[in-house]
Amino acid sequence: MNMSNSLKLNIETKIGYSSYYNRLSQIEQIGETMSIIRSLIVLTVVSLILPIVVFGQQMQAPQTNGPVQRENIQLHTVQQDDVAVVVNAIGSVEANEVASLSFTSPGRIREVLVEEGDYVLAGDVLAQQSNDTQRIAYEQALLSLDLANLALQDLLEPVDEDDIRVAEANVNSAWGAVYSAENAVSSQDLQSAELRVQQAQTAYDEAVRQRTTANSGQGDAAYSLLDAQVGESSFNLELARLQLDALQSANQGQVGAAYARALQAEAELERVKAGPRPVEIEQAQLAVRQAELSLDEAATAFNRMQLTAPFDGVVSRVNVEEGSLAAPGVPVIELTSITPLNMRAEVDEVDIDQIAVGMAARVQLDALPNTLLDGVIDQIAVLGQDNQGIVSYDVTVLLDNVDARVRHGMTAEAAVVVQEQTGVLTIPNQFIRLDRRNDQAFVNVMKDDGTLQEVEIELGLQGQDSSEVVAGLTEGTVIALDLSGGAFSLFGG
Repeated sequence: MNMSNSLKLNIETKIGYSSYYNRLSQIEQIGETMSIIRSLIVLTVVSLILPIVVFGQQMQAPQTNGPVQRENIQLHTVQQDDVAVVVNAIGSVEANEVASLSFTSPGRIREVLVEEGDYVLAGDVLAQQSNDTQRIAYEQALLSLDLANLALQDLLEPVDEDDIRVAEANVNSAWGAVYSAENAVSSQDLQSAELRVQQAQTAYDEAVRQRTTANSGQGDAAYSLLDAQVGESSFNLELARLQLDALQSANQGQVGAAYARALQAEAELERVKAGPRPVEIEQAQLAVRQAELSLDEAATAFNRMQLTAPFDGVVSRVNVEEGSLAAPGVPVIELTSITPLNMRAEVDEVDIDQIAVGMAARVQLDALPNTLLDGVIDQIAVLGQDNQGIVSYDVTVLLDNVDARVRHGMTAEAAVVVQEQTGVLTIPNQFIRLDRRNDQAFVNVMKDDGTLQEVEIELGLQGQDSSEVVAGLTEGTVIALDLSGGAFSLFGG
């Protein structure tokens, strides 16, 4: 065989092996698929046959077999106890109100006064921005309001006798000033001034006469002397007149001013005696209102720079630090109201008719397994919610005396007792075998010889874990549950 034929044979052989392995893989996949189908068929047959076998064993005559092995038997002594029908619902704890608080204006955080977990009261300051300017304006407005209120209060108070005495003293003092002004320049001073004017006038007239009657033959020096005498006497006359006028005008001005002050003092006395006028009261009241408006504006500006709690609650989140910048509308602190806390749960449509508003509930938390909370059903939704064919209704449970460790969002389970019997014969449900077709119930009674005998009983209230026995058993009877599989308990099935 030449090389080309050998190469061809090798290629065909490899192709044959490849086809073989592919076919073998397909067969294995088919085998696995058939194995799965056979397993499903077996499970289906078993699930159909098992209830028939079980039901056949249940319909057998009461058991009177020989003594059974104690290690395969669970015993229970019938006794009195309480039985309750309970509706359970799973949900979560919700706060009555959760507020995300933020500043209304930008600014730097000056102080953070709370930490997560702190309990605060409504109105408590939680954080502050830098607010020196607003604080000073607020303090000034507060002081102005205090002054305006004091002025109004003084007007509205009765007339003070001390104020009247002060006003009367002012009147007396003013009239005393008038008298002093009137006597500041005496008549003798005026007469002396008038006399000096007359003397100066006489001297002037004489000097003028001598000048006009002088002989014409005199020299220039004589004429110059006469002219000088006329000038000097004229000056002295004018000076005397000015002094007289000064005395007369000064006296009149001082008296007039003093007299005016006296009249004003008398008017003030009358005003004090009469009390405030209506217009003065209105003006004072207007001043108070204006001061109040100014204070409100200053308080609003000041409050924008601080964050206060709108209600009592627990600080559940703090998002800022001192010195950081806070933008308007960005949550800074989250406050959660815990009085009261609610539990919101979903109740199946099968159970919703068994509960009603006002029923008591016991709530257990996954996070606090050893803590039970009391509650009461507060609201039941009118409309149900369909979730993939399962209809449920929202139910709100109002919690009482909430533990401080309970937090918003915790998973919780509520148990609502819808029916209860106390002090009745009860047995655990696992000991009961039900024949629903004939509406019968049976239990195995342990006889004195160690054998089991199945007896029919009549059930009363059927709870989640135990049921009331109305007839068929007495207190102290020992019942048994065969754990070996020879008997089946289909309670509720």
